[in-house]
Amino acid sequence: MLHHFTDPGLRERYADLAARTVAERAENCRAKGVLDRESWQEISDAGIWRLAVDRRWGGDGGSWWDFTAAFEGVAAGGRDLGFSLSMVAQAGLIRSLLTYGSDEQKDYWVPRLLAGDVGATALTETTGGSDVTRGRTSAVSDGDGYRLTGHKDHITNGPVADVALVLGHVPEAGDRDITLFMIDLNDEGVTRGDPENMIGNQTSPTGPIAFEGVRVEARNIVGTIGGGLEAIYNTIALDRLLYGVLAAAYLDPHLDDVLAYARQRQAFKVPIADHQYVQGRITDAKFAIEATRYVSYGALDSLLRGDEQASLLCSVAKYHAGETLRLGTETALRVYGHLGYMEGPAARALQDALGTLIAGGTAEMQRKNVFNQMRRLATAA
Repeated sequence: MLHHFTDPGLRERYADLAARTVAERAENCRAKGVLDRESWQEISDAGIWRLAVDRRWGGDGGSWWDFTAAFEGVAAGGRDLGFSLSMVAQAGLIRSLLTYGSDEQKDYWVPRLLAGDVGATALTETTGGSDVTRGRTSAVSDGDGYRLTGHKDHITNGPVADVALVLGHVPEAGDRDITLFMIDLNDEGVTRGDPENMIGNQTSPTGPIAFEGVRVEARNIVGTIGGGLEAIYNTIALDRLLYGVLAAAYLDPHLDDVLAYARQRQAFKVPIADHQYVQGRITDAKFAIEATRYVSYGALDSLLRGDEQASLLCSVAKYHAGETLRLGTETALRVYGHLGYMEGPAARALQDALGTLIAGGTAEMQRKNVFNQMRRLATAA
């Protein structure tokens, strides 16, 4: 087996917790278009962010496999795709700090995130979209620090985040100038915009963050000046595979519901589950779920080992995540029939799922990365 869960009970414990918290509040938070901060805090207090963090920085000394098991539990028990997408953004930020942050940065920022502060990774801009290198956010020297100015768009958790890892340019560094800055979003000069009016995932507020001459101390540059691209690609890789983990765990209970409905709903005097076309749809969804689950496990294993195929596998996981979420939720709508098309859980799940075809990098971007990685590996062979 590729996965290395040290505590097999983690998934069940967090599924039970999420069922009592996230699932109970999801409908109300969706209607209000807000992140469920109450459940976020309860899950943080239960220790989910500590699982993969060394004890030196306030963690439990476990691994990202432990976090993955707990995250699967939240996705399955909470049944709120938006909430889980906000968790993906938080996980990527924590791993970036652990991997590229200085000891001083880890001492200051990591405990805040473990305790329940909401984090964001601010990469995209209107001018660049998925091409994060084309952003215009930049920093100029100001004594022993920098002044950061720019505008980020479509940022997961942006309207509600407490802290953010921000990608910007340092023009004075020359051609290799892409740099990461850790910012407290309550600092002077930071403006968090209103959540975007999306057709789904309202419980994961997404929107702009503007920076107008924000003072950044040199000690809050993550990694080196000009070294931001490598760190961001590493962060994106974890995010991408977690989309696959999320897709499988989130769809598991949905498919159970679909099967239960198909067994009791009758057509032509027999349960619709006895009709081969219904069986075909349900099994297609199951095939996709299991393929997505295990390619995501493989991607995590590859990433943690530093394998040369890690980036490729993470993009494969992200590609399958969006397609599988679409297929799984569309299957539910088709099996439920008119009942599924009515405003309700099945229709809302499909609306949420469609967002993952775009969020975290479009399917087209995953194809591009996979092809580029294939070409790189072939050239190196």
